[in-house]
Parts: sequence; structure tokens; C-alpha cells
Amino acid sequence: MDKPLSKKLEDNLKTLKNELGADESFDVLTREFEIGDKEAALIFIDGFIKDDLILPILYMMETSREDISVDVIKKILKRRLPYYEVSTVKTLDKIVQEVLAGPQVLLIDGVDEAIVIDGRTWLSRSPDEPELEKATRGPADGFVETLLFNVNAVRRRIRDANFRAEVLQVGKRSKNDVALLYIKDIINKDLVDRVREKLKNVDIDGLPLGDKSIEEIITGGTINPLPLVRYTERPDNVAAHLLEGHLAIIVDNSPTALVLPAPFLSHIQTLEVYRKGPVIGTYLSLIRTMAIFISVFLPAVWLLMATNKEILPDFLEFIGVRQESTIGLGLQFILASLGIDLIRIASIQTPSTLATSLSLIGALLLGDFAVKVGLFSPEVILYMAISAISNFAIPGYELALVLKLCRFVFLLAAIFGGIWGFIISLVVVLLWMVFTKSFGVYYMWPIIPFDYQALKSYLVRQTVMDLSHIRPEALKTQDKDRTVKEDDKERNRE
Repeated sequence: MDKPLSKKLEDNLKTLKNELGADESFDVLTREFEIGDKEAALIFIDGFIKDDLILPILYMMETSREDISVDVIKKILKRRLPYYEVSTVKTLDKIVQEVLAGPQVLLIDGVDEAIVIDGRTWLSRSPDEPELEKATRGPADGFVETLLFNVNAVRRRIRDANFRAEVLQVGKRSKNDVALLYIKDIINKDLVDRVREKLKNVDIDGLPLGDKSIEEIITGGTINPLPLVRYTERPDNVAAHLLEGHLAIIVDNSPTALVLPAPFLSHIQTLEVYRKGPVIGTYLSLIRTMAIFISVFLPAVWLLMATNKEILPDFLEFIGVRQESTIGLGLQFILASLGIDLIRIASIQTPSTLATSLSLIGALLLGDFAVKVGLFSPEVILYMAISAISNFAIPGYELALVLKLCRFVFLLAAIFGGIWGFIISLVVVLLWMVFTKSFGVYYMWPIIPFDYQALKSYLVRQTVMDLSHIRPEALKTQDKDRTVKEDDKERNRE
């Protein structure tokens, strides 16, 4: 049970300094002064306090004894503290939580109640365009590491009275702020309740990985590699999903938002498609869809055709190896696949100033030189390069990694099991994806179960007017019609 405040300022300060480790932590500070004839103290964390908070403090120090003879807290709040965000607390545990979160707490001698002043300063970088979600047109602002700024960026795009930004604290020790964003009269209430309960009931010290830790909490931390949530760093992307009926989660200190449910096709959507006209947008969408099949199946299918030329029709007789190498085709594909992944991992760890050197080394040593010494056939390098480029064209980074793993599995199945091994592995992977669900939505929706209108909206670029009618049936939204009715307009005006 929370310990109540004492009326003695000295006792309260002694307890709080001990709880906060003021004698051991240099940044836990206390500023003592007088308000009227009463001793007062402001306790706070150095670096979280705004400089302009000094003006309200000076104003309170000028308070006369008669001004606060009775109802001290009430009179200070109404007459002597002209600050925006203030509240009161009556327990020591609550004060500790507030101070560690950044606000400042004002304690007054003879009063068993304290004033919380949210005069936090927010350290944040400028909102740059996300590296993984760039577009040739459109807003260039992305999320930053400050939760409040991220929520504000979404709220600017949805000026709806039903927009909700519900904040929870997760982590017994870290007490990280986690915001659930949704539109109250659209979202499936069961989805919000289920996610909220998981976050409230989790028994964990903190969120060392921020948004990734939240993902593991709400998905149960299964070994299923399929991404069940979508990561995005764009506020406009989050706004679009909220209007469809999705739930978004923003974690303080993380520059990304989680959007759920997130079936397979949602990971291949990109803003670039919708920034183009219907014809060009549809073309780009189909190219990206084709890139998935090329990335996953091209190496394994080519290998099967090259090693089983008797099944090839006449117009595909050119498929095969023109220049023999010292190792088998299967091993070549495995080594080439591992080599590409090795370059990708190295490029992430390499400073940008050395990235060009890494590209030259990777292209020359693993490509040209490997062919010249007879280690690889030129065809293997060509088709693995096409597959790798196609993988880079997939917008969802997490999905692209899973598809790369599938490509490797199909390659191994084709090498050791031939055509039947490839077919069996394909069936197993398809069944695995078909029976996977993302928060109640089948992962292969709208293909399985089939939903023509939803599938059309994913693959064919439609205008805003085409998309502004029916929300996805699979989301089980409360308001399924996206058109604003007359009674809704009247309610918003009221």
C-alpha cells in the first residue's frame, strides 16, 4: 500500500531522498525556499526541468502569509502557480514515480499533499524522413524517440474527437510509457482490450529493446518468424491505418510504431504507390508483388531446371550452365546466398564513409574473381544477384528477411530432395502461412479466405474515393462504412 505524505516537510524530504538515492545520484536535486511563512522544497531530476519554470517559482516565493493561511494547495494552484500542467498527489510512492518520469514535485511544510508540475524539457532530434520508408513525394517527417511528439504527429493528421491516445506504463522498474492509438468508434474493442490486458499483466523489469520488447509481449514471443505486426516510422502511414480500423502502438524512446493486425500483404504496401496515379501506381504495385516471387523462387526453380533439363520445353533449352566450375551447382547457390547475407550484415556495421569500399570488395572478390578462378558459374552469380535485388524491393524489412529464409529453405529442399523436395517444402510453408493469424486475422487474408475487394485494394492502385467506402471486413470494425453520414457531421459540430 502506498505510504501517505507526512505534514512535516523534513520527514518527507528524508524519505524521498532515500528512495531516489539523492546522496548517490548527482542528478537528483532539491531546491528549498519559502512560500509565505512556510518552508517548501522542489524535488526534481536535473536535465528534465525547463528553464522557464523559474518564473512560477519566483511568483510563489513572493506570496504573503495571509494569501495561504488556509487551503494552501488550493490557493497556490488557483492564484500563485500560473503553469499549464499541474496535479496533486498524496502518497510518497506516487511522488517517486512522478519525479523519475521527469515532472517536478513541490512539497510544503504543514501540508500532507504535494503539487506535481509537469515542467519537463523534451530532448529530441529533428524529425527526418525514415531511411527505410522513403518516397519521392509526400511529407518528409518521421517519428523520433519522444512519445509525445510522435503522438502529436499522428493527431495533426486525424482531427477527430474519437481519436484516442491511451498511455500505459510497462515494466516494474523501467515504467516505460506505451501509447495505444486508435479511433474509438472504428476500432474493434476486443482487439484493444486484448492488447491492453497483455501489457498491463506482463511481469517484466523493463523494455530493453523498446518496441521490439512490446512486440514480443503482445504476440507471446513465439518462434514463428513471420512478422505479426508492421513496423513504420511514418506518421502518415499510422494515420492511414487508424482510419482503416487498425491499432497502433508507440513506445517512448523508440522511433517506430507498431501497427496491428498485419497480414502478409500489408507488409508490401508502400507510400510510393499511393503517391502516383492509378496506372503508374498499379504498375509499381505489380512490380513489387512480382519481386516477391522472384526473390523467393528464382534460385531454386532455376537450379531444378538446370539439373533436370529433360523436363524443359524447347523454348527454355538455353537454361543451364555454360561454364563449369570446380564445385556443384547446389553448393554454389548455398555459398552465394551466405555471401550475400554476409555482405548485408557487414554493410550495417560499416560506417558510411567505408560503404563504397565494402561494395567494391563484395562485387569484385565475391563476384568477378570467384567466376574467374572457377569457383562459381556466371549463371549462379547472375540469378542470385537478381534474387537479392528483388528482395531489396520488398518494402517490409522484417518480411523481406523471412522471405530470404524461405528462399534458403527452398534451395536446400531442391538440392537434397529434387523436385519432390521442393514441392513438399512449398506445401509446408504455404500451410504454415495459411494457418498463422495476426491478432485474429488470417495471415494470408485476403487471399485465404478470399476477399476480392480487399485483394484488389492491395494489388491495384485505387483513388481516395474508391477506398473511402467499406473498411476491411477482416478487421471487424464497429463502423464499416468510411463515408461520413449526416448525423455524424451534426455530432461533430456539436
